[in-house]
Amino acid sequence: MNKHELRTIKLLDMLQVSKRLDVKTVADCLEISDATARRFFNQLEEEGKVIRVHGGVQLAPQLGYDYSYRISVAHRQKQKTLIGNRVAELVETGDRIFLDSGTTVLKLAEALSLKIQTGALKDIVVLTTSLAHVETVARWCKVILVGGEIRTERLDVCGSVAEKTLTMFHLDKAFFGANAVNTIGGCMTTDERTSTMNEIVVERARRCYVLADSSKFNRTSFIRYASLEEIDTFFTDSGISATVLEQFKEWGAEIEVVRLNS
Repeated sequence: MNKHELRTIKLLDMLQVSKRLDVKTVADCLEISDATARRFFNQLEEEGKVIRVHGGVQLAPQLGYDYSYRISVAHRQKQKTLIGNRVAELVETGDRIFLDSGTTVLKLAEALSLKIQTGALKDIVVLTTSLAHVETVARWCKVILVGGEIRTERLDVCGSVAEKTLTMFHLDKAFFGANAVNTIGGCMTTDERTSTMNEIVVERARRCYVLADSSKFNRTSFIRYASLEEIDTFFTDSGISATVLEQFKEWGAEIEVVRLNS
């Protein structure tokens, strides 16, 4: 990715939390001058990603609290791949699992696909709300795609049909992403429809896991879908600080840090 794409990913990620940012804040976070930040804002406005407001910038209306799957999947790819590969080791032959539509969970799906193709994993059934997982794993194992309203920006489905369908199943393991994880709010996402679907699955899975890169910790998003206590293990990368790690462990969270040599 070039410099503009990297800056775009970081800025849009920040706007998911803050919604509106001023020039000085963006300049400091991206380590650029105020003038460069203003030119950057102009570029993004032309691309339809943001709107210029007095003294700063906010998300374009069509993005709202949602995010672009294409942008998100390109963000922190190395960390997400490491996490996905590690978590794939938890899935056993005969498991019935749920995969949500997060981009870190997509890396898990890719790792599972390879294990199935090599014969290391057999007879698994995947329940999912993600359109992306259909292409990734459906040719190699049984995939049940939940029906509902399609969200093109997220490449998933949602709504009352999806929620009703999810109540039909009981699962061995469920794997979720998160837009934010903090000790008070627990596991958080960007919208109430995703939250409702995840809540349903949490209630129906024997074990629940969250895959979240280190940038997601001690942040806040729009709405909670699970408390820390409802998640068996969190998986993150080595970018998480020792202080944050200790803080979450004090709250009783089980966190595994996936390192390069794991």
